[in-house]
Amino acid sequence: MEGSLVMKKSTVIFLSFIFFGAVNGLTGYYVYLHQELLKDWQGYALAGAPLAAWFLFTVIIALIPVKKEEEETEVKKESPEVEGKKEEEEKDKTQEEEGEVEKEKELYPKEVAVVQLLGLLQREGRLIDFLQEDIEPYDDAQIGAAVREVHRGCRQALNDALDLRPVLEAPEGSEVEIEEDFDPGKIRLIGNVQGEPPFKGVIRHCGWRFTKINLPKWTGKEKTDTIAPAEVEIV
Repeated sequence: MEGSLVMKKSTVIFLSFIFFGAVNGLTGYYVYLHQELLKDWQGYALAGAPLAAWFLFTVIIALIPVKKEEEETEVKKESPEVEGKKEEEEKDKTQEEEGEVEKEKELYPKEVAVVQLLGLLQREGRLIDFLQEDIEPYDDAQIGAAVREVHRGCRQALNDALDLRPVLEAPEGSEVEIEEDFDPGKIRLIGNVQGEPPFKGVIRHCGWRFTKINLPKWTGKEKTDTIAPAEVEIV
């Protein structure tokens, strides 16, 4: 179809060139016989008018097939084969979007776990209340009493949720030997660290690890920007 349109366009343009060329020859000959017309703009306009008309005609003819081709392209898009391909593309796009949503859901519970743990520390020990409180106006005795309550509640919450255990089962201040295959993620070497393991040193902190995660199951409906809800007493 496109080749046929191009052939028709070329034929029309060629025939129009012959026609307007003949007309241009006649007008040019007429101006040649009446050269006094060249003293005014009318002579030049008469001599060049057929050429300008042929140029405009050619542009118009050249644009008409383009519009037809665009219409035929739109018709092709509506054919069953093209519609089926379009539906497959939309289906693939939908599956891709669903995959991104599922990926976000996989990452989302990590955020929820942080919020849940902080919520437990707040509920059992009022940790966030204590950290957000301005303690400068209070004396040490008042702060000490408040810390005791915070300590008791937060310790219980952490043990219930994570079952904390020390990384090194030895008291702080005792000597220990670090083997060659130690895990840098569990043991951090400080002080004068030189050479290659094994190393001998003194425990300055026993570290902490958890043996379980006991947090409420996330259903996907909880708000993750709320650590602890506001409490309003109805009177």
